[in-house]
Amino acid sequence: MKKIKLGIIGTGLAAKNLHLPALYKLSDKFEITAVCNHTEKKGKDFSALVGNVPVYTDYKKMLKEADIDAVDIALPIELNHEVTMAAFKAGKHVFLEKPLAASIKEGKQLLEAERKYNVTALLAENFRYKQVFCSAKELVKKGKIGKVFAFNWNLYYNVTKKNDYAQTKWRQENKYPGGFVLDAGVHNIAAVRYLFGEIDNGTSYIKSINSKIGEYDTMSFSFEMLTGVNGVYNIYFSVKGHWEDQLLIFGTKGTIELCTNKITLKKEDMPDEIYEYNESFGYYEEFTDFYNAITKKKKPFSTFEEGYIDMVVVIDAINYGIANSKGFIP
Repeated sequence: MKKIKLGIIGTGLAAKNLHLPALYKLSDKFEITAVCNHTEKKGKDFSALVGNVPVYTDYKKMLKEADIDAVDIALPIELNHEVTMAAFKAGKHVFLEKPLAASIKEGKQLLEAERKYNVTALLAENFRYKQVFCSAKELVKKGKIGKVFAFNWNLYYNVTKKNDYAQTKWRQENKYPGGFVLDAGVHNIAAVRYLFGEIDNGTSYIKSINSKIGEYDTMSFSFEMLTGVNGVYNIYFSVKGHWEDQLLIFGTKGTIELCTNKITLKKEDMPDEIYEYNESFGYYEEFTDFYNAITKKKKPFSTFEEGYIDMVVVIDAINYGIANSKGFIP
């Protein structure tokens, strides 16, 4: 089996805590042959975890000199466009951590470049690969809760500056719209589109409760899918005294309750059916798909185009919420 020689660009939280455990398990498919971080010590620390491979502080130099077939880009969002463009031009396959870009304009340019340079590009949206969402979709498809007519997704956290992700300077001083709302929101929109199809229209309300963790941290989004399903999505990052991550899917014969890695199927006058999943949160599946896409010359499941749509939905919702901050007056 041919191994893909992989260069890591960005050795921070995502690369170390999310990507590396999956790559360890896929050592028969990937060989990390170079790493890059603008801080040399951070690069060397990461290199020590993967066999003391060459360390670069300049990604352009790595793309030119390193023995790599592909790159895993896990950088601040505002750098995605610049670095991905350079990787495409160097003829490297790209595994890019979501969101796709810092603006709709940059996202469009990446789509055009992907087609131009004819390389494999996977947008690392792990929610598209999580088993819990795949199983929920299958339950709906089998008619377990009848015809789906609505859903409600509440995501309530208290993200403080003590949170590892909130401590990153580029999140606190975000150079992209929406702050945490965009960074995290694309996850849920990807799952919503996977489960219920495309969004037809929507309204939103957005505000900042704790400006220390970024531009915006609170949004309510109400929308209608092309399938006629109605949905409400609440994403609040400054909630104190309560934590919740629950998706409820309402059908004519029952309800699916989805909490993290657990599904509960609820019906009137019947015992609950519970399905629990011990999974990798989709990271292992992402890299497996990336490998297969490269070696079999096929499209990955999570394409740049899908990531672009996720990003546009969230940015449009953010912009709508800003422009219509007072809503309707009864």
